[in-house]
This record gives sequence, structure tokens and C-alpha cells, in this order.
Amino acid sequence: MPYIESEIVKKRKWMKKEDIPNIVTVAQSSPGSVAINTSIYIGYTLQGLAGAISAVFGMIFPAAVIIIILTYMYMTYQELSLIQDAFKGIRPAIVGLIMFTAYKIGKKAIHDRFTMVVFLLAAGLLLTLAISPFLMIIGGGLAGVIYQSISNRR
Repeated sequence: MPYIESEIVKKRKWMKKEDIPNIVTVAQSSPGSVAINTSIYIGYTLQGLAGAISAVFGMIFPAAVIIIILTYMYMTYQELSLIQDAFKGIRPAIVGLIMFTAYKIGKKAIHDRFTMVVFLLAAGLLLTLAISPFLMIIGGGLAGVIYQSISNRR
């Protein structure tokens, strides 16, 4: 996500920084990979159906080729200690990237008391109970709609 944000906001100026939390929300609400869903959303927003199809192809094709090559290499050389040591280093790096992404999105998404309460409630429920993230997304959306309708009545 940080790379996508850098590319579409800073480098290409296709969208605004304020659009990123909305894009991520839509991408996470849809089934499938967040990166692919994000690219579909951006492609469709910029160029309609042709943009969405191009975005899917642009995301899937290079990754598929790389995965096929890496799988072949891993299956052929998995017994080498160099390969095993590389995977020991890759795992924590991936966790760090995920945490960094969550931090950056959280900085933009949590901007008042209501969003902080929703975040803390969702995090608490996810950590203590086996609740589906899908249900959490639906619950967060409903909470936002209810909160907004109450705020508008005031």
C-alpha cells in the first residue's frame, strides 16, 4: 500500500492523499487481494472498464511470472542452507511491512473520537474473539452510517 500510495498520489498525481483510506476500505471490503482490488478501483476510476481490466492484468501477470520462477527455484534448491536462511529473514520483514502499512493507514483513518472508539473496539474484538474480519468491516460500516445519521440530526 505505501508503494501504491506513492505511485498514484505523489508520482503520477492520479488521486489525492485523502482518497487512500476510502480506496483501502473498498478494496478490503471486496473478496480477493487488497492490492488487486485497489488496482481495479484505481483503474476503473481513471479509465472505466478498460482501465480495470488493464490494472488486473498489470497486477497479476508480472506477479504470476515471478511466483512461477521462485517456486521452481525453491522446489529445486530448498535444501540449501542459504535458501532456508533467506526465508528466516523474509518472514520478519513481511511482518514489519504489514505493521508499517497499518500504521500509515491508521494515521489517516483515525482522526476523531468516534474513529478511535471504532478502531479500539474492532482491535479488541479481533484479538479476543474469533470474529470474521468481514463481519468487522460490515459492523464498522454500519457504525459509521448510524453515527453519521445521528450527527446529522443534531
